[in-house]
Amino acid sequence: MLIRSQPLDMEFCNRIGLNNEDDESEYSEREIEVQFIGRMFDDIFEKDNDRIPLRTRLSWFQRSISDKLYNAKYSIRNYFKWRKTIRQLRPWEGFSGLIGVMITHLNDYIETEEKYGHSEKEYRKNKIATARETVEILERMKEPDDYLDIPRKKVDAHYPEYKGLVTKYKNGGSSYCGNFIQQGNGWVGKESGSDPRKGYFEFINGKFQLSESPDQNETNRLLTQLDQYHEDIINAYEQGNNNSDKDFERLGQLLKDNMYSWWD
Repeated sequence: MLIRSQPLDMEFCNRIGLNNEDDESEYSEREIEVQFIGRMFDDIFEKDNDRIPLRTRLSWFQRSISDKLYNAKYSIRNYFKWRKTIRQLRPWEGFSGLIGVMITHLNDYIETEEKYGHSEKEYRKNKIATARETVEILERMKEPDDYLDIPRKKVDAHYPEYKGLVTKYKNGGSSYCGNFIQQGNGWVGKESGSDPRKGYFEFINGKFQLSESPDQNETNRLLTQLDQYHEDIINAYEQGNNNSDKDFERLGQLLKDNMYSWWD
């Protein structure tokens, strides 16, 4: 997507005195002083000795002072705008650092566009809306684990709190296995791993063992619920991956369509 200009807001044009009366295409032949072949800005040189006029030199000097003051002003402004983002940057920060810079810059742009934008209202409104949508996507991408954690938490909220079997070893290590929920004096659930056991368990002589259930119908109900829980978790992870892919695709489209025109 190449750079393209956007129509100016007519109220803005009238406010700064910009109108078609100054269009060079409407100059008459009587207003032409001289014509020659050259490059851009060749007309500012004196044609007899190619020296820059003093007036032009003074104008350039005044402009350089003005530019330095302007840059100093924005250096101070940017310090306060960017100090939080800059403090968080590290050479090894990776995607989160880059995303943080993009978010700060776009938020700064949106604020400025709302106050000073001079495109036609339709274009200005679209620029602000697409920039805001981009920030929303970047905010989600800043914490990629949330794509899986948020749907996982929604699933967990619909089920009882499952617990895992904690095994401690003599060498000081420990492991956590499976999902279990209490039934009577025992636990119903399923171990994790490649060959898991499933059913009603009790601790016998300090070991977690499959046992006869005091209420097999209740055990079967709890196991069916656990199977549904695992299925919902898998679906939630798939949805999280899909949401992440959609955000990446949408972000790419937004940048392609608008990156050159947001600041126009």
